[in-house]
Amino acid sequence: MIDVDSVECCPQCYEPLAMIETCYDKGQKYKSTTLLKTLASRLQIPSFLVFYKKVGQGSLTFRIKRLWLSNAEFELMNEDEWVRELYQLQHEHKQHCKYETKV
Repeated sequence: MIDVDSVECCPQCYEPLAMIETCYDKGQKYKSTTLLKTLASRLQIPSFLVFYKKVGQGSLTFRIKRLWLSNAEFELMNEDEWVRELYQLQHEHKQHCKYETKV
C-alpha cells in the first residue's frame, strides 16, 4: 500500500486538479513518486513533489518540483507563491468546470 499525500480539487465539482507528494525538507534531493506520477498521468493532471520547512513562527518555505515535466528542477517558493500556484490550477479549470456559471 502506498499513500497519496494530497489531491488538489475543484471546490465546485470536486474534479482532481493535481496530485501532490509532500515531505519535510531535510535537504534531501529525492523522494519516490512513481505511483503518484502514474496516477496523475492517467488522470491527465499535474503532479508535484513538495518539500516543506518551517522557517519562522507559523511560516513555511517550499521546494517544488513539477513531476510531469522532464528535466524539471526544484523551485523555491514561499507560502504565497505556492498558494498562487494552486489557485492558478483552479482558475484554469473554471473554463471546463460543469458548475462554473457561464456569462
